[in-house]
Amino acid sequence: MLIKEDEMKNLNSLIFLLLIFLLTIPLAGQTKHIVEVSDFVFTPSDINITVGDTILWQWIEGMHTTTSDVVSGPDTWDTIIDQFNPTFSIVITTPGLHRYYCIPHGGPNGVGMAGTINASNIASATEDNATIPASFSLFQNYPNPFNPETNIKFNISFRELVSLKVYNILGNEVAVLLNEVKPAGSHIIKFNGENFSSGVYFYTLTAGNLKETRKMILAK
Repeated sequence: MLIKEDEMKNLNSLIFLLLIFLLTIPLAGQTKHIVEVSDFVFTPSDINITVGDTILWQWIEGMHTTTSDVVSGPDTWDTIIDQFNPTFSIVITTPGLHRYYCIPHGGPNGVGMAGTINASNIASATEDNATIPASFSLFQNYPNPFNPETNIKFNISFRELVSLKVYNILGNEVAVLLNEVKPAGSHIIKFNGENFSSGVYFYTLTAGNLKETRKMILAK
C-alpha cells in the first residue's frame, strides 16, 4: 500500500510533535526546586534534593550572584541574578553538600547571604524542601555593618520556645525580636535599627537550655 505525499507529510509532522512532547516530560524522580533571590536572602536557603534534580534561582529584587566554587562544594557555578538576568538553573549531578553564596552579600563559609543544597542518590522522605539542622546555631547578621536593617539567621533542631533579644554596649536590653515557639529548621529575623543610635549591639538567641550571642554594628 502506497502512502500519499500529503499523508507522509502529516505523519512526519505528527512524529515531530510527539518527539517534542516526550522531550519536555521530566524523567521519573526529577524535580525542579525554586529558590527566590531577594535582598540579602535566598528562600529557602537550605534544601534537600535528589541527584538529577534541577535548582532554579528566581530573581525577586536587588543585584546578587549565586556562586559555588571549589572550596564550597563539589559542583561549581557562578552567575549574576538581577533584573536583566532573572533566572538561572542547574542540574545537580554530584551527591553531597553543595554550599553556595552571593559574592556581594555572603561568603563560602555560610556567613551572610548563603545557602546549601544537600543532594542524595535516594529521594528524600520529607514532603518539603526544608532541611532539619543537626544542631543549634546562630549566624552572623548580614549585612554587617548595617543601616538601618539587617537579617539574623539561626537554626534549631527541635520545635521549642525561642527568644531573640538585642542588647546595647552596656548590656541593657533594647529590643525583643522574637519570643515564641518555632518549628525545627532555619529561620531569619529582620532587625530594623532606624530608631537606634550608631554603635555596637549584641543579639542573643535562647532556645531551651542553649544560648548564643553575637556582635553587630549599626553604622548610620
